[in-house]
Amino acid sequence: MKPNKKAVVPTPAQIRRKEWNRLTQFPQFDKKLGELHSDREKRLLKTLHTIDHFGNLDEWFSINFPLPFRSHWSRSAMLAETACRHLRKIALYDNKDAIETLARITVEMTETLTELLTKKSPTAKKNEALINEFNAKFSANFSLEENTKLLQEVACDIPYWPMLRFLNAAGNAEEQFQLLAEKLKLGETCPINVSKKANYNLDVPINSFVWKCLRHFQKAHWSIGFNFEHGNVFFPAPATPAKTFDEAIAPIVFQKVKTPPIGKPFITGMIPERDIGIYKVSYYLPPLTKFTAKDWADKAIMPYVCSNYPDFSKVPEFSNLLRRDSVKTRGQQRKEIRKDILRALTSLARKT
Repeated sequence: MKPNKKAVVPTPAQIRRKEWNRLTQFPQFDKKLGELHSDREKRLLKTLHTIDHFGNLDEWFSINFPLPFRSHWSRSAMLAETACRHLRKIALYDNKDAIETLARITVEMTETLTELLTKKSPTAKKNEALINEFNAKFSANFSLEENTKLLQEVACDIPYWPMLRFLNAAGNAEEQFQLLAEKLKLGETCPINVSKKANYNLDVPINSFVWKCLRHFQKAHWSIGFNFEHGNVFFPAPATPAKTFDEAIAPIVFQKVKTPPIGKPFITGMIPERDIGIYKVSYYLPPLTKFTAKDWADKAIMPYVCSNYPDFSKVPEFSNLLRRDSVKTRGQQRKEIRKDILRALTSLARKT
């Protein structure tokens, strides 16, 4: 019979080192840094050169694309959207450099957006003159789409619009905002009440959470409707309109895809396969009103919440309601969450 091995008791220094490693996560950090160190800078420079290459191409095509058909699809826009999506995630992970960069870019982009909506750039004026000359010489009736009309598709689905706010009251042109809101058709198809008399605040945690859920359903439903009308324009080709709901929702279900050039897998889509049934119901719900708020709570928001948040305590917006005395079990938690979600939906909803 083998003698029992004596248990090794860690020393205070070893315990302290273990806690240090757990809290700082230096071992994982050093390991990952070592994996990247050999070619990280080369890959970064190569990526920057690639982005710069596409940017220069986009600038050339934006200026030289044949009139009056000037509608060049910008690869830079696609790259920027991907980069900004990662920047937002990194900022929410409390990366200070990402937060500072996000703030700087947001200010610059808001300035540019306001400029594009309130005045014509020299290039836009030149294009307008060329179109007029083209129409006169070839008896045509072409025109370039105004930026306000171009951005209506973005603005009509949301209840707010980015504009700079100044410390001095005189710098905040309320009339300019109202004029732009009217031209942009701001909030026209927004699922929540956007009237001046609407009595809600999206700074309230549960209101903010419900609005994010509604935005998610809004985007998912738009994609489903687009696929019904046009089909999946990316995979596979050629695109054909979806004939069934399963065909329409398939392109937005999470799936692993291999990129043709390098063969590295990545995840595409916006909903898990297990949730398809939720969208089969939610897609056909009538628009959100105070009368239909209960249906939206029970047939869309609550099923989505229960499926995607297995631990309610990890949802910051639920922290206060989970502290209530009567809330102990998951069933009780679900009951309180539904009550607050229904109250928020009713507050946010239009009357009719």
